[in-house]
Amino acid sequence: MKPLLSVAIATKNREQYCIAAIQSILDYRDKRIEITIADNSATTLVKQYVENLNSTQVKYRYDGGGVSSIENFNRAVELTSGEYVLMIGDDDSILPNAVDVALWAKENDADSICSNESVVYYWPNSRDIYPNGHLTIPVGTSEKEAVNVKKNLVKLLKNGIQHYLLYPLPKTYHGIVKKDVLDKIKAKTGHYYGGLSPDTYSCIAVSCIARNHYIINEPISIAGVCATSTTADNFSGKHSGTVDNIPHLQNRPNYVWNVKVPKYYSVNTIWAESGLKALEELGEVKYLQLFNMYQLMAQGWVNNYKFIPHVIKKESGITRKCNQISNIALYAGLSLAFSKIVLKKFAHTLKAKFKSKKYIVNNRVIDIQEAINIYSGLGK
Repeated sequence: MKPLLSVAIATKNREQYCIAAIQSILDYRDKRIEITIADNSATTLVKQYVENLNSTQVKYRYDGGGVSSIENFNRAVELTSGEYVLMIGDDDSILPNAVDVALWAKENDADSICSNESVVYYWPNSRDIYPNGHLTIPVGTSEKEAVNVKKNLVKLLKNGIQHYLLYPLPKTYHGIVKKDVLDKIKAKTGHYYGGLSPDTYSCIAVSCIARNHYIINEPISIAGVCATSTTADNFSGKHSGTVDNIPHLQNRPNYVWNVKVPKYYSVNTIWAESGLKALEELGEVKYLQLFNMYQLMAQGWVNNYKFIPHVIKKESGITRKCNQISNIALYAGLSLAFSKIVLKKFAHTLKAKFKSKKYIVNNRVIDIQEAINIYSGLGK
């Protein structure tokens, strides 16, 4: 019988978290769920664990050699056979309602559905302030809303593909997408994921292909943060610098960086580069023309200037010359972009003040399974 939901996990050298994620999903004892794992770890700990499970619900591939992170994600999705796919990180898990949401999507012929809420779990010692773990649960509802994908895609492009998670767009990472949609992307591009960030790439690519998309107001997964996660690195500025030796380009010697994106390492440039790569590979010329590089450059300066000012100045200058932009045009474009950032920040602060979200917080949560138990115990 074909699984309803495939939960895909790409993992590398975070064996204890990956094993915990697998076990937490199997503990639901729901045969409609399939778990696929692409493992590029230096050890075979996960491999041994999966072999000992001997579960028909788990598909696994191990390769300890030189595999790029994007290829590892592609391999995880390649293993899936479910009607819908949900990609999570190896320090994440899914919530009890994920299968019900996938079933709703099937019954309503939805191409994709994702939540605008997220349960966030910091594993113990992932940050100094959370030695015993930290769980944040938003209070939401199961209401679902149809979204105009193309309209929101245009808005995202005009914002330089910045803060894409704030837009109600499809995604495979912590979102549910019909496997047929992903297969169409692969048929056009040769792969499920490209670019530097699989989640940004899939957000843009699925937005181009999906016929319909829905947003749900309650979470369907847990976003985990362990000590070696990219989220944890963001707090210390480790995601700012030159592109030399960045993990996204390991084992990808022939990668071509888009000339509209300053070539330095930051979440801002990785987002933009990956989104543009999806549009390029899908041949979406009309959307490529809507990309606002000034918004990207301005946001990159705001977020990273205190860490890498010289790198940003150098690479922004190169980008200006490559795109034959005069200094006057650059300053004018950046000035407008900076003003928009200030206005958006002010509007966001004002909105948060008058419409504060309700959260349930727990500061003593030892692992992801306990996080699920706490969530389930709230009657969710």
